[in-house]
Amino acid sequence: MSQSESIQVPLGGVQSSPDSPPAAASAWTEVTINHPLGLHLRKGKDVVQAANQFKAEITAQNLSRHSPVVDAKSILQLMQLQARQGHTIRLSAAGEDAEAALATLSALFEHRCYDVSDAP
Repeated sequence: MSQSESIQVPLGGVQSSPDSPPAAASAWTEVTINHPLGLHLRKGKDVVQAANQFKAEITAQNLSRHSPVVDAKSILQLMQLQARQGHTIRLSAAGEDAEAALATLSALFEHRCYDVSDAP
């Protein structure tokens, strides 16, 4: 469900409406949180670690809560999304490895694994 756009606006602090991707995004995708505990700290840590492997600027926005755009490379900002099961998150990336970053992050959200301590 990845869409690509080429727009020449810098990323710094751009807020977007829930109906359109951030203006500076060179690529974006939307994922649904399917984990029963939502985007919790353990899963958030995995997202941040994966995002920090890329040079691209990566942002996230909770479309279900109409949250501001946050830096996906920061655990504190990512937790501000307050993403629960069933929420839709827009991931946007700008930079040379934006498409690869989004593919990696999307795979993390699609993979619903959790250990015994996570079980509801």
